[in-house]
Amino acid sequence: MKNTDRPDKGAWLILLVAHQPTRDSLFTLLQENKYTPLVMSHPEEVVRFLKGQRPATIFVDCEAVGIFGSGLYSRLKVASPLCRVILLCDKGHQSHQEVIREAMAMGAYACLLAPYNSWELLTMLKHSLPKKRK
Repeated sequence: MKNTDRPDKGAWLILLVAHQPTRDSLFTLLQENKYTPLVMSHPEEVVRFLKGQRPATIFVDCEAVGIFGSGLYSRLKVASPLCRVILLCDKGHQSHQEVIREAMAMGAYACLLAPYNSWELLTMLKHSLPKKRK
């Protein structure tokens, strides 16, 4: 695939998703739609990668927030002020309401609730990417 064919050209697309089935299905969906996602397993890995880099859209799930804490939002924003974090949460968990509220207060771009529809994920991603200059 040519770089010019990539819809995410100009921005990194990172998956910091701890729940493996969600991560795997999201990875497959993105690749099928000509995106080039990077899978990372720890916020510090993302921070080191983004430092001084171009903008990024970062998918994070509630499970990752539970593991690494809500401070991960500010660490990501410090590394790349232009990054946009999209939080993925299960609908059924009452405790996730507080995680969502906290994420939005800390500057998350958006939160999506399971079940994740392909069109919803792709539309959110499209809107999160930087607009191309004319």
